[in-house]
Amino acid sequence: MKRSTTPFVRVLAMLAVTLALSACAPPEDPRVTALEKRVQQLQDEKAIREVVIRYGEYLDARDYAAYASLFASDGVWTGGFGSFTGPAAIQAMLEKNLGKAEEGFVNKANFHLMTTVVVDVDGDTAKVRSRYTFFTASPENRPVPALAGRYVDEFVRENGAWKIKKRITHGVIPYRDGNDPNRPPPPTSLNGVTTK
Repeated sequence: MKRSTTPFVRVLAMLAVTLALSACAPPEDPRVTALEKRVQQLQDEKAIREVVIRYGEYLDARDYAAYASLFASDGVWTGGFGSFTGPAAIQAMLEKNLGKAEEGFVNKANFHLMTTVVVDVDGDTAKVRSRYTFFTASPENRPVPALAGRYVDEFVRENGAWKIKKRITHGVIPYRDGNDPNRPPPPTSLNGVTTK
């Protein structure tokens, strides 16, 4: 009988020690929890803003694989070329409509300026809106604004990284409603490159 009660006694002793130690632990400070949540929110907002900036950088560099990788596995791009789902389809759409960049490409003709990025994080999703201005080179080789618009995005945390779940492009100058199912085609080529 001694052998059968010994494991039971050991379990009771371990349980008693665990309860005693947990009673000695200080209660969770709600200020620390709130601070941890705020830090996480700020980190999420920073990561999302970087995705928005990279979007313009990758497009300007004609790095369509990196550009498409900013989208979730079921991410949707909607713009002047239509609507496309998933990184592979988005990359193929860009290569078809904008052409593949040659080896060592350096863009000296145009660039996107991404601004006023507003991020609203809610757990593993976020709503984001931003603006862009597209600049081209003038005949005097000076930057000239050619297009202006805004993006309305839904983001999702996928495998620990923030990705674009859905992006709609609205042209402001010239005006194009990204929600209009009968969208007009994108503006014609600007210095050999069509955008959005």
